[in-house]
Amino acid sequence: MSAAALRAGVIIIGSNSTRMLTASLDAGLSGPISGRMETRLFLALGEGKRLRLDAIQAACRDVAALYRQAREAGAERTWLLATSAVRESENGKDLAYALLQETGLALQVLSGEEEAAYSFWGAVHPFSRHEMAGVVDIGGGSTEIALGRPGDMPLGHSLPMGASRLYATQPINSPEEAEKAIAIALETAREGVGAMAHKTLTLDSRHWADPTRWLLVGGTGTALIGLLKGRFYERGEGDMAFSRGEVLATLHALSVLPPQARAALPGMTPGREHILPTGLAVLAALMEALGLGQMAVTSRNNTDGVLWRLAAKGSLRME
Repeated sequence: MSAAALRAGVIIIGSNSTRMLTASLDAGLSGPISGRMETRLFLALGEGKRLRLDAIQAACRDVAALYRQAREAGAERTWLLATSAVRESENGKDLAYALLQETGLALQVLSGEEEAAYSFWGAVHPFSRHEMAGVVDIGGGSTEIALGRPGDMPLGHSLPMGASRLYATQPINSPEEAEKAIAIALETAREGVGAMAHKTLTLDSRHWADPTRWLLVGGTGTALIGLLKGRFYERGEGDMAFSRGEVLATLHALSVLPPQARAALPGMTPGREHILPTGLAVLAALMEALGLGQMAVTSRNNTDGVLWRLAAKGSLRME
């Protein structure tokens, strides 16, 4: 069977959720089947940044379930990757061993730059190869910014700022706490944007401040669009624009509601009621730091990026 016809799967253990995507490794990643589990792994980092045993066991159950879904969707081979929470943990090897025993899958832990690159490729691969684009991926423990053109290795930067990380230090249950969270996130956002700007000083042809479009990847964005539309934002729907004003309005509306009331809102992603406000605070801060009044949410994400990379290059090696 040719590589173009291979049916492949990828499972990415994120800090908030674990995602699976299975598709054919062709130019359009045809026949996509996706799955998702809310794992909240970053919040399971205990003292000394060690993953608790119950969190490791839960992650193994979730990955095993998603791996079954991938095989049922026709995956002939499945890759298993992990992001910030595992990257920062002191006992990530314990999780990797448990996953290998449970599923037979070997775990690869992504660097922040690799995470940014896969999110970028996942978001922009359908667009013109000559179009400059910016991509933001707000996760639980980190936020990635990437800039470049489809098909090229993007400039990437990982910020130690995410929905769960901010929630652990500044939960939002009032408008005043929302403003505090934005202020905390803004300091990190400005540092990250400054670092990206520094990386572009010798790269005039890839000027970071002038992309054709900025796209948002991840659960914060899909939950935001769900609330704005009053219905779930499904995979495969077109990219949807939003403004910083809508981010702030949604954040402040959520800040006066208890989690149970947030969970009942039409379009709210199940399991996001606690950490969505802090995710929106990160988003508002980053848009301010980048000088963006508007972005667009895409349902494509880093799982798309991994499969696109496999289809285009045949391996996950970064070049």
